[in-house]
Amino acid sequence: MSDSEETGAEGPSRPDPEAERLGHRLEYLFTYVQPLGRRYTLNEVVDGIRTAARPGDPTLSTGRLWALVKGRAGNPTVGTLRALGDFFGVPQAYFIDDEVADRVTAQLALVAAMRANDVRSVALRAAAVATMSTHGVDTVRSLIERSGLIANGRPDVGQQPESPDPAPGGSSV
Repeated sequence: MSDSEETGAEGPSRPDPEAERLGHRLEYLFTYVQPLGRRYTLNEVVDGIRTAARPGDPTLSTGRLWALVKGRAGNPTVGTLRALGDFFGVPQAYFIDDEVADRVTAQLALVAAMRANDVRSVALRAAAVATMSTHGVDTVRSLIERSGLIANGRPDVGQQPESPDPAPGGSSV
């Protein structure tokens, strides 16, 4: 009788919290890393890892990947974590370090939000800020010019001069 059959006879075994944590993190990657505009399939990930593998690198079967994603398999090798990290573009530490996982999760959520919430609206807001910034620069330049005129004793700073300066190209100091 196998271990799983024995466990089944006694009732369901307690899930491994580390395997579940890894499963949640993998599921998050499947959900939010979508360069194809859709969720990767298990086969695409397995094929991508196999294609990128160098001689001696570990490969992964679809069944093993499914078990990892579902939190039903624990203790993946370092090579497996490296291959998964390389495929999804995240550091290997994402799978084992909570701080790194939180940072990567936040970055992926931002990318997903930008993708989902009208990237056009983000671009329009950026363009509006750029326009406002140009206007802001012009306003600051104008204020600096006016302060220079005040310092030079010209009381009519708030008004446009009606005639050109008496000495063209020179200052009236």
